[in-house]
Amino acid sequence: MTFAFMSAGKIFSQTGDGTIPKIIEKNGRHALLVDGQPFIMLGGQAHNSSGWPGMLPQVWFAVKTMNANTLEVPIYWEQVEAQPGKFDFSLVDTLLKQGRENKVHLVLLWFATWKNGSNHYMPEWMKREASKYPNITGRNGQPVDSPSPHTKAAMEADAKAFAAVMGYLKKSDPEHTVLMVQVENEPGSWGSVRDYSPDAQKLFEGQVPAELLKPDVLKSLNKTVVTKGTWQEVFGDNADEYFHAWSVARYIGYVAAAGKAVYPLPLYVNAALRDPIKNPPANTYESGGATDNVIPIWKAAAPAIDLLAPDIYMSGSEQALKVIVFYDRSDNPLFLPQTGSSQ
Repeated sequence: MTFAFMSAGKIFSQTGDGTIPKIIEKNGRHALLVDGQPFIMLGGQAHNSSGWPGMLPQVWFAVKTMNANTLEVPIYWEQVEAQPGKFDFSLVDTLLKQGRENKVHLVLLWFATWKNGSNHYMPEWMKREASKYPNITGRNGQPVDSPSPHTKAAMEADAKAFAAVMGYLKKSDPEHTVLMVQVENEPGSWGSVRDYSPDAQKLFEGQVPAELLKPDVLKSLNKTVVTKGTWQEVFGDNADEYFHAWSVARYIGYVAAAGKAVYPLPLYVNAALRDPIKNPPANTYESGGATDNVIPIWKAAAPAIDLLAPDIYMSGSEQALKVIVFYDRSDNPLFLPQTGSSQ
């Protein structure tokens, strides 16, 4: 279990007022409402492969020992859709049943196109068609173990599966056992700042989308206000990273929007962080994810995502506090799904 200190009590209830969980904002402050009442998560997160039935007894023992009221636990696209278009929600059923038995709420983590920068939880039938669902290409043409955000077929398949999950929750969870859903897991790429494949390069050499040319967005990125331009012309030295952040966020925003259209639970994306003080180059961390320097890009690209959540694995309090400052925004409720030391 990884400790998770989560912002926005009442005890778990088997009956509610029919109102689904939601995040509200008032006077610059945010709260999570469950059955119409403020709810404070005291939570823990299961390990990556601990969502399976055989592992759950240990998980519930840990949750009870922690006196937690919420468990973050993964569900896996490769299990949910082991065959194209055929969905298996048995794992979801098990989690819902055992969550209610243990009087613990759930936050489901959708391990799908991205899991820590890779696509290892994609269904096997997609992995067998690498040309249809490709990974990104590095600057020098080398293959990179990270999915391309420019693959429409993969994006649509993920969106279809995620919408099916959300539809099943809507039907099977009237008690609101599930409070939130994380869409993907620490998306982005290690080993290459962006995708340099021919298709990606063509997009990179094209015009920056209008959503990023709005004066408030450019100002928040410390860029001069312009009305048009290529990624290189508008963003200069940051063009590669900003292009990748837009591409990853746009893909995940599409997936999130498909699920939210079916069942509008709060949705979030977690981020593997960069050093918030030293401003390191993008090739030293997971580029394309929702790091502090590209939050405005993510907000513009993925409006269906309710919040961007930092996973803080840092040994210094100065760094951790700086992260909190960056993510505690009027347009972004502060939510810390994972914490721990880097040492």
